[in-house]
Amino acid sequence: MLTIEKPALDQLAALLLERAGLKISADGYHGLKLALSARMPALGISDAEEYVRRLKQLAGEHELRSLLPLVTVGHTEFFRDSRQFRALELNILPRLLREARGQERKVRIWSAGCATGEEPYSLAIVLDELGARPGEVELWATDLNLAAIESAQAGRFTPRRLAGISEERLRRHFEFVDDGYQVRSSLRQLVRFEGHNLAAPIFPKVLPDSYDLILCRNVIIYFDLPTIRALMDRFLSVLRPGGLLLLGYSESLFQVYDRFEMVEIEGAFVYRRPLEALPPRPSLAGAPVVHTPAQPLLALRPPAAPVGTPSPRAPSRASPPSPFPTPARKAEPAPLRPQRRTPPERLASVGRRIIRGEFDSALQETRAILEVEPGNLDAVLTLGNLLSLLGQHEEARNAFAQALQREPLCVEARVFGAMAALQENKLEDARGELQKALFLEPTLSVGHYLLAQVQEKLGDREGARRSYRNAVSQLRFPIRPLAGHYPDMPDSPDALARAARYALAALEEVPGST
Repeated sequence: MLTIEKPALDQLAALLLERAGLKISADGYHGLKLALSARMPALGISDAEEYVRRLKQLAGEHELRSLLPLVTVGHTEFFRDSRQFRALELNILPRLLREARGQERKVRIWSAGCATGEEPYSLAIVLDELGARPGEVELWATDLNLAAIESAQAGRFTPRRLAGISEERLRRHFEFVDDGYQVRSSLRQLVRFEGHNLAAPIFPKVLPDSYDLILCRNVIIYFDLPTIRALMDRFLSVLRPGGLLLLGYSESLFQVYDRFEMVEIEGAFVYRRPLEALPPRPSLAGAPVVHTPAQPLLALRPPAAPVGTPSPRAPSRASPPSPFPTPARKAEPAPLRPQRRTPPERLASVGRRIIRGEFDSALQETRAILEVEPGNLDAVLTLGNLLSLLGQHEEARNAFAQALQREPLCVEARVFGAMAALQENKLEDARGELQKALFLEPTLSVGHYLLAQVQEKLGDREGARRSYRNAVSQLRFPIRPLAGHYPDMPDSPDALARAARYALAALEEVPGST
């Protein structure tokens, strides 16, 4: 019997805020309880206060990192991403029902990473309203967290968690019970909940070419690049030809995985398995790490110059030199294509503008992207970076806060938030943000390098030496793509290694240093 009382939840919330910058109010304790219910038995602990004491010890850091992704289960919601659900309601689900009826088969849908059930129940509501009959749809919902699965099967939700449900849908699909609501039994019967590990090398319960639609939203942000690619291979194989994959608003396969086609449906961008036979999977052995257009900054920049400072690259803002030796780039014209470009294409254009120092036009383009996709994490982070570089510090902080509201464990928001603090010469704030980023992702080489530079500025030479060494050491791990654009980035991890070793050698030469 697990004992999870409020004092332990208070302590855990304070610890998460201190170590990871994750703010959890009392109304978010439901997610904490689910996370504890999943992790405490794994360690053979029944009392939550004892578990929190374990976390506070040095040996508990690894366990705290294992707990963090489960904590975010409380951030799911009904009908999350209105643009995708508009596409599902107006186009995707009606078409799948029509085609399946014509072929006398079921529509098969997989909600992968379903958390506490808001997503599959949202799908079930839409299917019911489209007239789907019992036996016409197989809706499978899976999650690694068995406590979340148990909660999802019960189908009980507080009024706060039903904020995205209209009054009409609330009356039609939910029953009032105790101090909340429960999904009606007729709707619960449409969904089959099971535990499932998406990172497993094989899917024994899933047949090839069997699913019409997979939703795997806000899951792969917790995976490294090899795991993402392997998962996409498995998703591709289980989808029917022409089957669709929906990812979260902050997730993209751009320059990560190219065997899906990106298509636009009712303003939402989704991935489709090609209709033609799939080519053999290319070998990734020995291939270089491929970055998305969103890469981490590997150079600190001094505070921005006052507006109006002359600069050959950016008329409205001087561009400080990068400490990295980079070859001269040939200017390339910004693409001005008449056809509508996808958000990844537009962000790539923003990245090219940033490289050329055209911060004002990059800012305008980024804001245009966010008008179409307000939740695009890549664009939100890029907006914060640009605002910081242009001296609009409060607006930059608001952008990074928005990114963290969307994705509470967003490492990039911490890294770029540190860069924004440096623009304001707030060194302690920068150090705190980088320490949180490195707690969330200890192998982040660029985080160690940036922390070393901050420590050097603060006069902590021993800490700087240690962080420079960590930056070099962590380069043994593959560099995963990071969201958000920032200028003056080196071309390869070798550039980071050279810069860190050069800075370390300079520190070692200081008289009396050890």
